[in-house]
Amino acid sequence: MISELNKSDFYKCKGLVNEKGHLEVKAVIEGVNPGRIFVDNISSPNSGLIWLGNNDGFFFIGNAENEKFNNEINDFIDKVIEPEAKKVGLNCFEGIGNHPKWNEIIEKIFKHRKLSSKRKLC
Repeated sequence: MISELNKSDFYKCKGLVNEKGHLEVKAVIEGVNPGRIFVDNISSPNSGLIWLGNNDGFFFIGNAENEKFNNEINDFIDKVIEPEAKKVGLNCFEGIGNHPKWNEIIEKIFKHRKLSSKRKLC
């Protein structure tokens, strides 16, 4: 089950981040930038989704081939992310992979949705 991490547990995601990936991801994990983190396992995360605090996108981190996480993410977006996003005026979901393997996976798990070339759901 995908759950939100407490800010005090963000450090558990450090090992899930591509060192050559986006700085925003590292900044959220280190508490420098605001954001929320949702993971497959709050004790020992394997895959996760970071919602940037400036509402500029969502980053997928960790194991891109985690079937359990990938199978749950659509339902999680519909039931948790979408209602929360609407509260802050967001109408689109832009998903970005923290490493290249996520790009193919994002397209695969969202194939039934209207997905733009920038991996944006509207």
